[in-house]
Amino acid sequence: MAIEYYNAQLHAVNAELMEQLQIAEIEQLAEHEGTFGPKTVGAKTYWYFRRRVGDRVIERYLGPETPELLKHIETQRAEAAGAKQASRTRSQLVQQLRAGGYPTTDPRTGRVLRELARAGVFRLNGMLVSTHAFRCYPALLGVRLNMSLAVTLDVDIAQDTSVSLGITDTVDPALADALKTAEEFIEVPPLNRKARSSSWHTPDRALRVDLLTPLVGKPKAVSAVELPLLGAHAKPVRFLDFLMVETVRAAVLTGSGVLVRVPTPERYALHKLIVAQRREKGTQAKVTKDLGQAQALLEVLLEDRPDDVEDAWTDLVDRGRKWKAEAMKSVRRLPKPMQEPFH
Repeated sequence: MAIEYYNAQLHAVNAELMEQLQIAEIEQLAEHEGTFGPKTVGAKTYWYFRRRVGDRVIERYLGPETPELLKHIETQRAEAAGAKQASRTRSQLVQQLRAGGYPTTDPRTGRVLRELARAGVFRLNGMLVSTHAFRCYPALLGVRLNMSLAVTLDVDIAQDTSVSLGITDTVDPALADALKTAEEFIEVPPLNRKARSSSWHTPDRALRVDLLTPLVGKPKAVSAVELPLLGAHAKPVRFLDFLMVETVRAAVLTGSGVLVRVPTPERYALHKLIVAQRREKGTQAKVTKDLGQAQALLEVLLEDRPDDVEDAWTDLVDRGRKWKAEAMKSVRRLPKPMQEPFH
């Protein structure tokens, strides 16, 4: 099948959106909506910054009213106005990409990803994995991919426990509270009552969020591992460490855009070759989707970025015979011309 590329103009629009999203993240302007308000106690006035998190309103004390404080508040309000204009500009870029055929995200999932990004999940090396990551690759690669392979109700977030070493920052609010800011989420109770939950779903079960982390070595007795930076616990998953070696920033096309972190496309594709062989019986539809996503990406990558595929494959093979054996079972199901680089 011939590769269908997006035109250069759309590629430039996406590059501009990425640049503006990274500026917004650094400046931390539009990502923190709230209001300044006074409280009068007796003859004195005190100022607070108020922000809604889920069903709670968090107040941050700023101090007693002084000319200096009022000047600072006005400066912040002016910056907030600038942030709103920047947000409107990003929304226009998203609309251009949508009109050009770039894949977008449904509003509910978009709100969830926006709140996770605002809390700092992706800034602190949290990574969007599975199908929602796949939806980001057309923009990253500048090619049209089969989006019938990208239908899902699940949002999977992964983080390696090692990233917390040397980092003192944490998400604000914690991951569970960030979800509640988007809409109501219910914690999924684990099978082991003594364990901690690593999943949440909406009351109608139309949307689910799972937090994952790599399982390296022998399985541990605990069913969930604490991720201090995210203020939550994650389910350990085998082979996930390969996926998390290299990541890239990407834009989720919803609203004014959401800046996330995803695996590099070559590692995502090769990881899907293994995942397809690890599925439980009775999940053939998911196996078909795994192989379809891997094939769609490899068709592009082997043509445009073969060295990246080779490097990632070398890493996979070097991890042991079991890694290669599982991947090769899927390779044999790919079209014959695509199998040659993996022998």
